[in-house]
Amino acid sequence: MSLNAERSYKMKLRDVENAFKYRRIPYPKRSVELIALLAISCTFFLFMHTNKLNSRLKEMEVKLQPSEFSALGLTGNHISGHDAGKHDDINTLHGTYQYLKSTGQLDSLRSERLNNTRHSQLDVVFFNRNAKVGSEALMELTQTMAPHNNLTVLTKGPLNINSRTRSPPEQMVQALWINELDSGTIYIEHCNWLNFHRYQLPRPIYINLVRDPVERMISWYYYVRSGYRNAIHHRRFPNTTIKSEKWFKKSYNDCVRSGDPECQYVPGSVKEAEGNYKRQTLFFCGHNRECLPFDSQRAIQLAKINVERDYAVVGTWEETNITLTVLEAYIPRFFKGVRDIFEMNSKSIRNRNRNNRKPRIDPDVREMVRRNFTNEYEFYYFCKQRLYKQYLALQLENNLS
Repeated sequence: MSLNAERSYKMKLRDVENAFKYRRIPYPKRSVELIALLAISCTFFLFMHTNKLNSRLKEMEVKLQPSEFSALGLTGNHISGHDAGKHDDINTLHGTYQYLKSTGQLDSLRSERLNNTRHSQLDVVFFNRNAKVGSEALMELTQTMAPHNNLTVLTKGPLNINSRTRSPPEQMVQALWINELDSGTIYIEHCNWLNFHRYQLPRPIYINLVRDPVERMISWYYYVRSGYRNAIHHRRFPNTTIKSEKWFKKSYNDCVRSGDPECQYVPGSVKEAEGNYKRQTLFFCGHNRECLPFDSQRAIQLAKINVERDYAVVGTWEETNITLTVLEAYIPRFFKGVRDIFEMNSKSIRNRNRNNRKPRIDPDVREMVRRNFTNEYEFYYFCKQRLYKQYLALQLENNLS
């Protein structure tokens, strides 16, 4: 092949290669529009599906994160700006949930592990009711509920004494008396925790309530000055000296600021100038001498041990719905239907022993008092967090089922 012929052949070959390489295949105009429409449709479908899935995930997260507001049947739309700041506080339901979740403890929550009802050997509820915590309301609720669940409610024990602290012989008498109660009895009285194991007796189902320590003191201060309380007190103890008019009219703000002995809560003290039930932990610690000093770390630890080991439920009337939910689930024999019964009778129950004389307490006075209740607050928050764990365990199990 000559040189010109070879060059001509290579040029033709290159032209053929270029024709294949840069060829354009014509498509109908309608096909192009169809492809574009399909692409847009797919994109829109994926967007809507992803958005729907994201909403569903958020709904599931809300169900698994019951806040103190959803516990009351409220949604996020009902949460005010004032309340929104509570969510990060570990001493709220939402805060407890977040803490358990962040520390990996949420997955291990089981209601049966948190329920001491299974450890009791008596079919008797012992409500050794704490003072000024809403115990009157819960007592009336149990009396209203009794016919529905075939219960007997007793509000008076075997001892005719005013002190909640008993001597060893008195403790034995009370423990033996409780041991003889009929199945299905709820025994309610102001008294300290009893050690049934000490007398080798079967243990009842313990329940109680707690309340913010400073709020308890304010409530007690005005309660002892109420006409209702004094009429009952003087009927029981007719020889008691009647207080002066000045004492009845004294405000809590002035009492604290002036250094009045009645409003001085001295850590380590055993006796008060006026009876004030300031040691909330004494109801849970017992009759041991180590339980007597006010705001004692030792008394707090003993009270915590007794709660963790013996109490089925320690609720708070500040969280009524949560408390009743846990009572109904953890002690169903006695508290079946308690929430419905409460709803039907809530007005009369809430007004039981209600003290309407509650003047405004200044913030600095609250803070002055609070500083002396360091360990009492530790115990109060311990009981609330335990209640929240019990409630969360129920909610998680319900969601899983």
